[in-house]
Amino acid sequence: MQVSIVLNCGSEIKRKIKGDKVVCCDGGFNVCTVTPDVILGDFDSLEKPEGIDIPLVEHNPHKDASDGELAVYYAKEVYSADSLVFYGITGGRVDHVLCNLAIMRLAHSLGMSAKAEEDGLDIYYVEGEFDMPTQKGETISILPYGENALVSDSKNLEYPLDELILTSCDSRGLSNVSLGGKIHINVKRGGVFVFRYVKR
Repeated sequence: MQVSIVLNCGSEIKRKIKGDKVVCCDGGFNVCTVTPDVILGDFDSLEKPEGIDIPLVEHNPHKDASDGELAVYYAKEVYSADSLVFYGITGGRVDHVLCNLAIMRLAHSLGMSAKAEEDGLDIYYVEGEFDMPTQKGETISILPYGENALVSDSKNLEYPLDELILTSCDSRGLSNVSLGGKIHINVKRGGVFVFRYVKR
């Protein structure tokens, strides 16, 4: 099952929200363009909606996890999700963005694929082999998160990544370019985020 998680990014989501279930995190309800299946959070950025038939899952504000992290666990435990799509992951504060990337990695560790869809940008968390359709000339960045990653081979990228160690303290994987069609990478060790800047 694919579950969409809408985060509180401060501006209306521009991508079409899709998924078998939609979970809004607190103020994410204000920017969501579809009716969610549940609203989850501590309600510090959203007054509890009244007069609507949407379940509310309320958490204590003095908690040790973000609403987004709690939504990842909710999707796994309640919906048995195997795929998550995040919306609003790059909006708001920079520290929130870093934490949002971390919960994509959390989703993968729980056995779910993790993708974010932003305005003109797709983000994937990847371990192992990965294929993605692209258009020629699109910017593709492949960056590790928190630890080194070994990319053993790649296809259809202007700058090949063959037996290349990407580290979290350099910019080696930034701003590659698609040669068109399906790109391929094989992450033999560690994990990376793949950023695809979508041509319109």
